[in-house]
Amino acid sequence: MSDIDATWPHGSQDAIGQAAEFLVWSNLITQSAGGLHIFLPMLDRGIDAVVHRLSDHAYLAVQVKGKTVVQHHEAPIGVFENHLFTPDQLVIGVHLDGERLGPFVLVADASTFKEKAARIENRGRVLLVADMPTHPIPGHKWSEDLVPFDQLAKRLGAGAYMPTASLVVGAVSDEDSVFGFRGEQEVIRRLAMLEDCGLFRPFPDNETAEILIRRLATGATLATQVKTGRLAMAHARIKIQVNRSNFVADPTTIVVVLAWLLSERRFHETCLVIPTEVLPSLSARVGRYYELNFRPAGSRESSRLDSYRVPLESLADTVSKKLVGLS
Repeated sequence: MSDIDATWPHGSQDAIGQAAEFLVWSNLITQSAGGLHIFLPMLDRGIDAVVHRLSDHAYLAVQVKGKTVVQHHEAPIGVFENHLFTPDQLVIGVHLDGERLGPFVLVADASTFKEKAARIENRGRVLLVADMPTHPIPGHKWSEDLVPFDQLAKRLGAGAYMPTASLVVGAVSDEDSVFGFRGEQEVIRRLAMLEDCGLFRPFPDNETAEILIRRLATGATLATQVKTGRLAMAHARIKIQVNRSNFVADPTTIVVVLAWLLSERRFHETCLVIPTEVLPSLSARVGRYYELNFRPAGSRESSRLDSYRVPLESLADTVSKKLVGLS
């Protein structure tokens, strides 16, 4: 029997998987009224998304498996064992029924999935296979792991979430956006050197975290916001503003500040790495922003920011050490 039904052309497995994932992500957002925030991988290494539960700031690693074909009320799904990195990683199995998902979804953590799934050798790797029922069947070993689809967000712990009272946000110029994007890409480029980690971007980009880095083996997760200032002269100061409307001081979140040297078209060799827990105490409160004044070249006078100065070439090592502290 084919893995896909007749309504899908041959070779559509990837499209089916992508459709199933986006239907899961969109429904997690709507069911939780925005309380679950989706971070998607920049490189697929086995985790399809990290879900940020805003009510308690937990990060949930998720892998989604979708099937279109049902036989005897079952839709088998398979997960490579080496893609289940931590015991609390979640597997979500769904039946893609036409343009929508079926009424029940399978939700199991990695420990449960490894314990109950059948094991098959597949080109040198172990494939864990679950005969996922499309609805609860008495006596079926996976029935207890089924959840009504409209309660999926609740199963992931989405509770009452009240967004921070919204403050008026000023318009960002195209030029600021370009330099901000350039700074984010520089941080991503350097963090990508941590081969044991995965990088994720938020969709939508509407919270403090702009880049998520997760150590795959331990699940330690660190959120990063990048701020980029422009230096007209090498010894000048840059003014950095952090919007308070979506700011959350959290031990798993840092702010990285970069400085772009306009005349040399490069980043300054010194950056800041500031835990969000201490950022308010280091900043001036100016209108709707926390404001920092940073001189990358340094000064003969001491500054409250001195202990957070990091050589840009050491950024990845600095983040790696912070991940160790979160393990």
